[in-house]
Amino acid sequence: MVQLQENIELFEGLDADLYAISTDTPANSKSLKEAGAFTFTFLSDHTFEVLEHVNMRNDQISYRGVSILDKNGKYIYHQVNDHWGEQIELIASTVHDEFSKLD
Repeated sequence: MVQLQENIELFEGLDADLYAISTDTPANSKSLKEAGAFTFTFLSDHTFEVLEHVNMRNDQISYRGVSILDKNGKYIYHQVNDHWGEQIELIASTVHDEFSKLD
């Protein structure tokens, strides 16, 4: 998440909202967001509803990676990638490519 915040400009120009989704409690997510001064939204999904919708549920935790939903919440794309933060430029390029297919 730190890499995303440090490279948030790579996602400029997208008509998109960025979220960090985890199974943490809302209180834990809020604390982490505030401690890291993150500017994107944190979503607590302890029921796995969203994680299942975006194919990112890994038993009782979430996979690391990226998912894309269209403006209506329809699942479009996901990529499981434990190293997405280290590969943030490649991830941003992939996200831009996937968004370009929506038009």
